[in-house]
Amino acid sequence: MAPKIALWWAMVCSVFFYGFHGWEHIPLLLGSIALNYGLGLAIEKRKGTPTSSLLLALGVTVNLIFLAIFKYADFLLSNLASFTDSAATTSGIALPLAISFFTFQQIAYLVDLRKEKISTPTFGSYCLFVTFFPQLIAGPIVRCQRIMPQIVKGTLGQFSRETLWAGLCLFSLGLFKKTCLADGIRPLADTIFTASQEGTVLSFFEAWMGATAFGLQIYFDFSAYSEMALGIGLLFGLRLPLNFNSPYKATNIIDFWRCWHITLSEFLRDYLYKPLGGNRSGMTRGIVNIFIVMALGGLWHGAAWTFVAWGIMHGILIGSNHLLRAWRSMPNQGKPDSLANTWLFRLITFACVTLAWVFFRSQEFGQAFEMLESMLGLNGIDLPRSFGDSSGEAYLRFGGTLPNQVADISLIPFLPILLALVWIAPNALQVLNLDRDENISVPLPSAKIVFLCGVLLFFGLKVSFETITHDFLYFRF
Repeated sequence: MAPKIALWWAMVCSVFFYGFHGWEHIPLLLGSIALNYGLGLAIEKRKGTPTSSLLLALGVTVNLIFLAIFKYADFLLSNLASFTDSAATTSGIALPLAISFFTFQQIAYLVDLRKEKISTPTFGSYCLFVTFFPQLIAGPIVRCQRIMPQIVKGTLGQFSRETLWAGLCLFSLGLFKKTCLADGIRPLADTIFTASQEGTVLSFFEAWMGATAFGLQIYFDFSAYSEMALGIGLLFGLRLPLNFNSPYKATNIIDFWRCWHITLSEFLRDYLYKPLGGNRSGMTRGIVNIFIVMALGGLWHGAAWTFVAWGIMHGILIGSNHLLRAWRSMPNQGKPDSLANTWLFRLITFACVTLAWVFFRSQEFGQAFEMLESMLGLNGIDLPRSFGDSSGEAYLRFGGTLPNQVADISLIPFLPILLALVWIAPNALQVLNLDRDENISVPLPSAKIVFLCGVLLFFGLKVSFETITHDFLYFRF
């Protein structure tokens, strides 16, 4: 297919894909593209002058205003009503799909253009850069300098036997993770969190079970989307950046964020943390900046204070990790030096991340604090009946580990299986021997891998047709 025809055909299909979820928001998407492309032309035309900085500031401000109006209007109105002790009102503005992603992507484009890291592409190339449907809805947040050279080379629509089979295998792995693993464990998380929201005081084991189930659900859900996006990209001849790299294998919270939503972490680092000063003014200032960045990162995920609390908790964990490294002054950057320490640090990191997920999943603080109290053992510990006799309101109770009977016990055996997958099994890139560097060619998957992925594709399609398929969690953001 001719490069120009492939480009415009992919763009039209991408806009149709976006409109399928809400046709009324297409004008906003196209208007955002036209505005930012025009600002980019003006910035490049005046590069090296104070006017370019003013145009950049204007572009960032306008993008953030649009994001605030469509995503945070109701949040601001409800908080204003609480502050003034008046009746809450709503704006009636529907949240456009993926507004957070295409807004951040275009802010990065303007900043990089101002820094002369890139030059203005053609309008068609820019449209595809923003709208390319595998990454439009839930990332990765693609930078212009990573995708534009591929479009300019004409790789769009050009694929080899290697990219075809690798793309199909990635898509198959992702579909199976979504339909069978993420959606499969979802009911366990939903029933426990719903019971907590309705006022049930969960036992220690019920609370940890619910939080762990949600942590696994969002892990496989986001991992699935990331792999499906990369796979579809390969089928179109484009290599999208890696966005997910076995984060639950991390042995500290800093490494976790280097592997979870990688492109968002890089965006926050390069376009917020560094402009704030990073750690150039010392450790204390650097930790304050981390705290600010993670709080805003939490707010980016959703218009609720619980998301901010989730971000703040991660900011505290990252800051504490940096302080621990500085205090210990370890030449290996605080990394474990033995297998036992590796697993100890991995379990501690996983426990901290799981505790933070409670804020991410909870509808309000009351529910989150109730679950955290149970997870920390502040509501007592419920043990099996065979361990002893119940003694009223004692801290240790022997009425069974699941006294509220809110968990689907048929799903409980899958928890250790899924934990083994995230802690021990190789990820999709390792299975397919794909390199993170987009410049390194894609290897041809072995016949065994293709057969395995074919089996997974069959079950993924079978489950998706037979049961209710839920949206990807990051569609909300």
